[in-house]
Amino acid sequence: MCRTIGAAKKRTCTYSSTEQAMTQSRTFKAAILSSGQFLATLTSLILAAVLARLFTKEDYAAYRQTLLAYAFVAPLLALGLPQALYYFIPRDKENGRSILTSNILLLFLAGGIFAAAMWCGGNELLARRFSNPVLSRLLLIFSPYALLALPVSTVSACLMSCDRVKTLAVYNMASRILTVILIISLVFVWRTPDASISATVLAELLIFVPAIILMYRATAGTGWRPNITNIRQQIKYSIPLGLASTLGVITLSLDKIIVSSMCTPEQFAVYVNGAIEIPLIGILTGSVTAVLMPDIVQFYKEGNNAAALELWKRAAVKCAMILLPVMCFLFFMAPEVMRVLFSAKYADSVRPFRIYLLLLPIRTVTWGQMLMAAGKTRWVLYITAVTLILNLALGLIMVRWMGYIGAAVATVITIYVWNIPFCVAAISKLYLAPFWSVFPWYKYSKIGLISALSSLFCLWPRMLVSSDLFRITLAAPVYVALVVVLMLKFRLLEKNALVAILKRVKLSVLG
Repeated sequence: MCRTIGAAKKRTCTYSSTEQAMTQSRTFKAAILSSGQFLATLTSLILAAVLARLFTKEDYAAYRQTLLAYAFVAPLLALGLPQALYYFIPRDKENGRSILTSNILLLFLAGGIFAAAMWCGGNELLARRFSNPVLSRLLLIFSPYALLALPVSTVSACLMSCDRVKTLAVYNMASRILTVILIISLVFVWRTPDASISATVLAELLIFVPAIILMYRATAGTGWRPNITNIRQQIKYSIPLGLASTLGVITLSLDKIIVSSMCTPEQFAVYVNGAIEIPLIGILTGSVTAVLMPDIVQFYKEGNNAAALELWKRAAVKCAMILLPVMCFLFFMAPEVMRVLFSAKYADSVRPFRIYLLLLPIRTVTWGQMLMAAGKTRWVLYITAVTLILNLALGLIMVRWMGYIGAAVATVITIYVWNIPFCVAAISKLYLAPFWSVFPWYKYSKIGLISALSSLFCLWPRMLVSSDLFRITLAAPVYVALVVVLMLKFRLLEKNALVAILKRVKLSVLG
């Protein structure tokens, strides 16, 4: 509950036992979901590391370009429909199954568009654009993937909206492990990109049926048939969001598209391994978004702007206490990390990797979440569209000037100079808060300073051992211990709260 006190009309917030319990519940849900997604994302990283060693740079580039072609158009095909379930199911749980069927039907039709486009010449067009004739064959093999992957993409939103967090965590982990095992097994037998792409499609087929069963079991309602009204409402809500998501993914993938088009496949292979976001970003911010979105929507609907903003800011600080230390550690240990993951032949991937790490401070939250909760999906679309245009123009200039590394530099500049300032201004206007109070700048500065100073101690293993893996193994525990001690000292981290969360997660996993 929030109230105004004092002559200066200072706004303070106090929380009842019920609200505190809700906060603990949200933290617990995010922790459980994050643990499942962490294992799932870890398997993806293992897959990339294995294939980078088994394939030549040309074959590895062909594999990554095939996946990039789908990732580039997937948000446009999905039209934001998976995210729409966060909005519609909590508002009408009694008709959850009908809403879900309408959603899946639209996504299945969208997947058919991708498959048809590949079979009608799209594969040849992309192969010529990327100057890689192998892509033509790989894209035909990959074409059925969208028919399966797009409907499955609703799993997270559906299960989270129905409060099935543990089920989702187990599903994420099991599905990814299955995918990785299948791909690696086939590639060990037939060391070709054809085998890896075929295994990717087969794995998606195997996880499709369990995903559908889990979603229909989780949703309520006696009727499961699609409803024309539901379809129209979801399309109306999702189109601006879908276009924004499309432009957002294009913006994040634009540097890779530019490098793939303007540089050789070997240069693209080096760049794409370095120009990555560490798995923790998707794990933490995705989990937090999934858990908090229904509550933020409800707070905004009730006119409780202060509570919505405070909830978002607290989540941002919690994510920052993990992501900012990780950023500093990886920045200092980048050469060792790249060689351990992808072997010495990808040593040059260090440069784009370090540049991409600079995005971590502002990726600790999902900025569009606050605009989506307020129903301003068109604002999200506008911000993302301008970001795309600026990034494209700057990217083309920087690549011609600096080579492939210029694409990463352009992305970072665009995000910091345009995207973030405009998002802060939009949230400030919607939630009636001063510009400077929208984001927890002071706490972020303290966390960043502690992390940066602690990371200086990561250099000492280089004087003792020559093995990259041993250097990381020696540096990591010392760094983590130092960061935790300093955060406790400066009251950024509460010991009792941390212990309580770890105990609950442990009991849940063991139970």
